Amino acid sequence: MSNERNLALAERWFRELWSIPDLNVADEIVAHNYAPEWIQIEAKGPAQVKHEIRYFRSIFPDLRYEIVDAVATGDKVWVRYRGTGTQKGKAWGFESTGKDICFEGVTIFQIDENGMIIDRWGAFSFYDILVDLELAPPLWDLSEALDEGRKSNAA
Repeated sequence: MSNERNLALAERWFRELWSIPDLNVADEIVAHNYAPEWIQIEAKGPAQVKHEIRYFRSIFPDLRYEIVDAVATGDKVWVRYRGTGTQKGKAWGFESTGKDICFEGVTIFQIDENGMIIDRWGAFSFYDILVDLELAPPLWDLSEALDEGRKSNAA
């Protein structure tokens, strides 16, 4: 298994599949049995990834990813990335704000012997996105905002 090949695969995930987006790339790099347990979508394989991309791009049509750092070893690729976009669609019960977001995250890909992504684990701060959209106060102001909410509910 080539580390260079696996790094190139991760780059295609972010650059071609998510940022352009070219949904056909999912058929080329995602295994048919791909179905991370933590993603609550009934579809599997390339169809699952395409569903995710369509959903997120309905909210952030200009969504772009930049790889900040990446390391490959064996069948795993670790990627630290930065995502940006503008909320143009309704999401999570909130109307479009038209505001820009910028967030960072980490994704770990597992690659099979055929050079296909068979699993993925990821983490990013969804709270930071809500703050950028001004739908939640900055974390350092959260206690104050909650206290104000409690006072208004008690009145």
